[in-house]
Amino acid sequence: MIQINVGDHAGSEFGNNFTPIPAGGYRDQCRWARRKAIWIAQNMPRADRYYSGLGAGVNLSTMLANNSIWINYDGSIDFYGYTWSNNDIWIGPKPFRIGRWAVLATILHELAHVAGAPGAPPGGGVCAVGGLCHAAERAVYECGLGNRNELATGVDDPSTPYDPTIVG
Repeated sequence: MIQINVGDHAGSEFGNNFTPIPAGGYRDQCRWARRKAIWIAQNMPRADRYYSGLGAGVNLSTMLANNSIWINYDGSIDFYGYTWSNNDIWIGPKPFRIGRWAVLATILHELAHVAGAPGAPPGGGVCAVGGLCHAAERAVYECGLGNRNELATGVDDPSTPYDPTIVG
């Protein structure tokens, strides 16, 4: 099963430390989000199909069952999270402040990058893969966390975790 770093994953990548998810409410939210993501993978076939088509040929169920994928924390960022398209994802404080549904959406978004969805280049900047720049956030929609009106109009409904304006 996908791992939540509680201090048992050491090292760094590109200068970003594998920092544990803070104890207490942050870990509780992360555990809830992991359980909910597993439920989505088991009960929403469209989610598995979507992830399978992102380039790495891996579905959501397989990633959630993979104990070499880690969820880490980065308290220094003011956005939701990031990954370097490998087996480590980082979540910042923002989704934890918003609540567990935002944590779930962040994990699903970042797992889409692990599955091959393009993102912004290392160090920031703009996604350079044209229309595919929304592929990771679209995964949040495909997991049932958005509504059709948001997808059709591109206008965010703040009552859902999906945000059609997020790219990268």
